[in-house]
Amino acid sequence: MPRIQLYEYANTRSARCRWTLAEAGLEYESVGNTRDVFASDALRAVHPLAKLPAAVIDGRPLFESAAICTAIADLVPERGLVGRSGSWSRALHDQWVSFALTEMECWLWSTELNEFDFSLPSEQRVPAIAEPNAVLFRRSATALDAVLADVDYLVENRFTVTDIIVGFTVNWGQSDGLLGDFDHLQRYLERLRGREHCTLVSA
Repeated sequence: MPRIQLYEYANTRSARCRWTLAEAGLEYESVGNTRDVFASDALRAVHPLAKLPAAVIDGRPLFESAAICTAIADLVPERGLVGRSGSWSRALHDQWVSFALTEMECWLWSTELNEFDFSLPSEQRVPAIAEPNAVLFRRSATALDAVLADVDYLVENRFTVTDIIVGFTVNWGQSDGLLGDFDHLQRYLERLRGREHCTLVSA
């Protein structure tokens, strides 16, 4: 069995990794899980920006939640959580993960950075950016909602790690009140929350 350490805290993006580990049936050592972890030298040794999540898998450091989740899924190919490298299913996984992170999550993160003081001092924040960010998020959510009108899940129409990563972003959008009229995305979240190991927090 692989030796896995996960630097995590509450409902940060590390929730993606916890869910993936549960679906993979893998044990891991939780490191931190308090606010003190952000200031730790141990975390900075794994992630150059001392952000969460970060992981050490068999002695090798890895950061960014999507990369960690995909690496975990690759450890247990028998679980079918992600397509094998070079397959079309893997290409679709990469497509939807990239879409969620670059066309949806970035706008949510920008809004959060400009509304709260944990990262930027007040004089550097631009709260007015929230409105255009919402417009851009909803533009991409419209496209994803249309796709989910015809399928239950994004790759091979079955649950995969792709849905863990994308579902976290969609759930974040719901928490920010941006999914009111996206019926297919709402039902997608209901399906994901029905899974035993789901770590999504309801709005």
